[in-house]
Amino acid sequence: MPRATDLNAGLLVALVGIPQCLAYAMLSGLPPIYGLVTAAVPGMVAALVGRSAHVTVGPTNTTGLIILSSLAPWASNPDQLLVAMATLTVLTGLSRLLIVVLKAEKIFNFVPESVMLGFATGAALIIALMQLDELLGVPFEGVRTAIDSVGRLVRLRPSDISPSALGLGLFAIAVVLLGRRFAPKWPLPLLVLLVAIALVWFAPFGFVEQWLTLGEVTDIPSGWPPLASQLPEWAMIQALIIPGFAVAFIGSLELIVTLRNRHEQPWLRAEIGSQGVANLVGSVTGAFPASTSLTRSVLLEVGGAMTRWAPFIAALVMLPIIFFGAELIRAIPQPVIAGLLVATAVTMVKPQQIRRLLAASKQARTLFVFTVVSTLVLSFHEAILLGALAGIILFLVQTSKPQLIRYAVDEEGIMHLDKDHSEQGRYLIQVSGSLYFAAARQLPDRLALLLPENATIVVVELSHAHQSRVSAAQALQDFVELARHRGIEVQLCGASDAFRWLSRRLGMNLPWCNFQLQKRLMQPPESEARQP
Repeated sequence: MPRATDLNAGLLVALVGIPQCLAYAMLSGLPPIYGLVTAAVPGMVAALVGRSAHVTVGPTNTTGLIILSSLAPWASNPDQLLVAMATLTVLTGLSRLLIVVLKAEKIFNFVPESVMLGFATGAALIIALMQLDELLGVPFEGVRTAIDSVGRLVRLRPSDISPSALGLGLFAIAVVLLGRRFAPKWPLPLLVLLVAIALVWFAPFGFVEQWLTLGEVTDIPSGWPPLASQLPEWAMIQALIIPGFAVAFIGSLELIVTLRNRHEQPWLRAEIGSQGVANLVGSVTGAFPASTSLTRSVLLEVGGAMTRWAPFIAALVMLPIIFFGAELIRAIPQPVIAGLLVATAVTMVKPQQIRRLLAASKQARTLFVFTVVSTLVLSFHEAILLGALAGIILFLVQTSKPQLIRYAVDEEGIMHLDKDHSEQGRYLIQVSGSLYFAAARQLPDRLALLLPENATIVVVELSHAHQSRVSAAQALQDFVELARHRGIEVQLCGASDAFRWLSRRLGMNLPWCNFQLQKRLMQPPESEARQP
C-alpha cells in the first residue's frame, strides 16, 4: 500500500506535470492530449516494472525535439502522423531493450560532459526560438526548425505583435522561474493555467479575446484520443530507426543523471529495460516516446517518495484528465504554453557549468561549441548521434597515444625530468596508458624519437601501461631491435607477469628486468623552504 509521502509526492508530480506534458506534446508537433497519454500509460508501466522510486517517465523537452523533426514528413496527414508516432514509439522501446540485451549501457560513459552540456544548451535555444512566435501572439504555420522560425521572426513588424499575448507569456515565464527558485513544492505552472482558463471563460477584460486558445489551433477530442489505424510501411520504419535509437540514447542519458543524483547507478539496466517495455505498451495506447523526466523526477524526491507507488500515482492522476478534461485543455491560451516552454528553456541553460567548461581546455570548448552548433543546423537526432560519435572518436584518439615521459638518469641512479641529457647516456622512458593495437602500432616510432644521440642504456618502464596484448609485445620487440641497431641497450621493466608470459608464448626474447620505479618527494633547499 502507498504511504502518505508517496501520495504527496505523486500528486505533486502530477500537478506540476500536467502543464509540462501538454507543452511537450505541442513541442513534439502533436495534439496536447497525447502528452497526458504519454505520461499516464508508459508512466504507470515503468513504475510497475522499474526499480527506483525517484524516476518518473513521460514526455520530455529534449526528446520532444527529436520527435518533432522525425515526424515532420507526416505532419500534414493526421492518419499517417499517428502511424508514424506509434512506429517511433515501438522503435524507441526496442532500442532500449536491445541496449539491455547487449549489456551496452556502458556506451553512455563515452559521452563527454561537454557534449551533454552542449545538447542541453542547444536544445534550450531551439525550444525558446520556436516558441517566440506564439509568445508574441503571431503563431507561424509550418515551422519545423529554429532557423526557419528566426527567419520569420526578423521579418515581423512591431504592429504584428499582440501586447496582450506577450504580457500573458511573460507573466507565465516570471511565475515559473520565480516559483522554481522560491516555491519549488508549489504547482505554480498549473495555477497559471487555471487562472488563464478562468480569464478565457469569464472574459472580464477585453484583451482576453485576443488570446488564441489550444482549442482554436489544434484538435482536442473528448475522451481517449484516436489511435493508429494501420500498420506502417517499410519505408516509414526505415526512416524512423535512427530517430528511435536517438530518443532511447538521449533518454538514457537523462536517466543516468537521475540515478547518479540518487546513487542508484546499479539499477540503470533495469530502468532502461522498464522504459523499453513502457514504450512498447504505450505505442498501442496512443503514447509517443516516453523517457525519464529530470524535473519531475526531482519533485518525487522533494515530495518524499519512498516506493514505486509515487510515480505510479503521478501517472494514474492523468487518466481522469484525459477522459474528462478536454474542455479545460481547449480553453488554455496558447501564449501560456509558449511561456512555460520558454521558462523550461531558461532552466536548461547552466551558465556556471558553461563558464567552468569553457575555461577547462581547448578540447572541451571545441566539443561544446561543435555540439551546440550541430543542434541548431542539423536535425536534433543527427546532432545527438554526431556529438556522441565525436566524443567517442576523441576518446579513441586520446587512448591511441599513451603518454611517454623521458627522464635523464645520473650516476647515482636518480631520475631528472628537467635535464635533456645524461652524462652517462642512461635514460628512462615511462609509458602510461593503453597499449592496445592502435596505440601499439605507433609506439616504436614514438619511443625512437625520444632517444638522444648519446644514449647507451634506455629503461622502458611499463608499470603504468595497460591493455598490453600481442600487438604491444610486437611493438616492443620492434623497438628493441631498432635500439640495438643503434648500439643502445634496452631494459623493459615493470611489466605484469601475464604480459611476460604472453611474450614468451609468442617466442619473443625480450630483455625483461626486475627494476621497480620508485618516486620520492624531495625536500626543497632550505632557502626555498623559508617563508618570508
